[in-house]
Amino acid sequence: MASRRLPLLAAATVLPATALAQEPSPGFTLSASISSTNTQLYDESGTALHAWSSTALPGLAVYLNEDGSLVRSMHPAGFRGGAGAGGRVQEIAWDGTVEWTFDYYDSVVQQHHDIEPLPNGNVLLIAWEEKTFAEAVAAGRNPATITGSTFIPDHIVEVEPTGPTTGNVVWEWHVWDHLVQDFDPTKANFGVVADHPELIDVNYPPGASGFGDWTHANSVAYNAGYDQVVISAHGFDEIWVIDHSTTTAEAAGHTGGASGKGGDLLYRWGNPEAYGAGTSADRILGGQHDTNWVDPGYPGEGNLLVFNNDAGSGGPFGGSWSSVLEIVPPVDAGGNYSLTPGSAFGPTAPVWEYTAPTPTDFYSAFAGGGASRLPNGNTLITSPNQGWIFEVDAQKRIVWEKLGVGNVYKARRYERYLWTDGPDSVSVATGGSVDLDLVAGTEHASRFFLMLGSAGGTSPGLTVGGVHLPLNPFDAYFLLTLNPTGTPLTPSLGPLDALGKATSKFVLPAGLRPALAGLVVHHAYGVFDPVTGEIFLGSNAEPLALIP
Repeated sequence: MASRRLPLLAAATVLPATALAQEPSPGFTLSASISSTNTQLYDESGTALHAWSSTALPGLAVYLNEDGSLVRSMHPAGFRGGAGAGGRVQEIAWDGTVEWTFDYYDSVVQQHHDIEPLPNGNVLLIAWEEKTFAEAVAAGRNPATITGSTFIPDHIVEVEPTGPTTGNVVWEWHVWDHLVQDFDPTKANFGVVADHPELIDVNYPPGASGFGDWTHANSVAYNAGYDQVVISAHGFDEIWVIDHSTTTAEAAGHTGGASGKGGDLLYRWGNPEAYGAGTSADRILGGQHDTNWVDPGYPGEGNLLVFNNDAGSGGPFGGSWSSVLEIVPPVDAGGNYSLTPGSAFGPTAPVWEYTAPTPTDFYSAFAGGGASRLPNGNTLITSPNQGWIFEVDAQKRIVWEKLGVGNVYKARRYERYLWTDGPDSVSVATGGSVDLDLVAGTEHASRFFLMLGSAGGTSPGLTVGGVHLPLNPFDAYFLLTLNPTGTPLTPSLGPLDALGKATSKFVLPAGLRPALAGLVVHHAYGVFDPVTGEIFLGSNAEPLALIP
């Protein structure tokens, strides 16, 4: 098996089902190579079922929104480069229609590396902001360690879409507002670094790489339960947690928000030397990427996952390999993190860790790396330098893998089988139609689908043959969609093609009663064997609003 994971392999390969130790978590895997303008959606067999094309390379991460639209950062042509450079964010519908474009770059700032779609429809962006040599020295940086004429810390902005090409920055947080230094008592931010773990030492590490990219944040994730944000600070070999409940003014200071600590760091982990609580021998993380919380309801919920790129570099390990760490942060139900004064933040060790049986078989030194917990307890891992996406179970057995995907920054798995292709509303006065794209995957090729609808919501839904369909049954609209001659769905019943795909059209005639405006109908489908009647799959529900 080791030879199958070497970066020289270019052909796409997927483990046969008979070799799997446990079932993969259902759904499709979304990925984008940093050297390609396409974003791909793969099924369990490794077949690309759909692609979104673009005119620019990613910058760098891609995700799906709750409504199924793709949200993608990109690097506009002709603008400043650098590791992970982006600058533009787009939301793109299933059919490739660009629904929103927002630029966040100028001569001073630029989005880079990662973004995070939020539950409220806004998007978090990581961005650089340039400081001059003089500004860095005034902040207490040792001038002998400044590379070039600029010094570049990071900041986080939350953008609210306001139009097809516009957005408002509604919240922001800046590293530059939370500094400490013990180099020069005549400059700002002077203090004892070890006494201020909530602040960021402007002189750590002592050198700046490349074009002055200092903190080099490379991932951002959100926890809705705590209203907190976690950042991977690559330049510090640490992860940082900050309070998102603050106003922008509070985030620039040291008080306010649910934590009462403003924008100061609530928690940091991976390298105690960075805040005077240890030495280089205590460092656990090395050039890490993609730190994120395990979602509620998933095994390990509330824990933090980290892709540790250089697990064997400079620490107690020796050698060169990567790992995925799961840690239990010392946090209470209110989102408060415990720390014994004068010591490092816990834990001292991960609660779960993945390395390859031969550790050097799994190694991505740079250019990303991803790890996310799946609903069944498996973990999806991306090894960019090897062009490899794979899934392991809790016992660290590979249950799914795909090679030859290119240098993917990080991949994500989504359990979505139905997309709305076009508007999400139809006028009762003028009528109209909307395509519904069924994507079940090659596993279900040539099986049949039955599309149904409900005006009664999605919960608790309907379970048939052990398969759940998120439609509340037996309202008037549900019964209408059961009638093959009267249903507004064309077709509502039929075969899936060789990729396990089909299209159904919702058709609403003009001149319906105005009282129907305001109604929301949901559609979902089941996949079944027309001979045995066995039901295999229930899709997600897609809403359509009836408007005047």
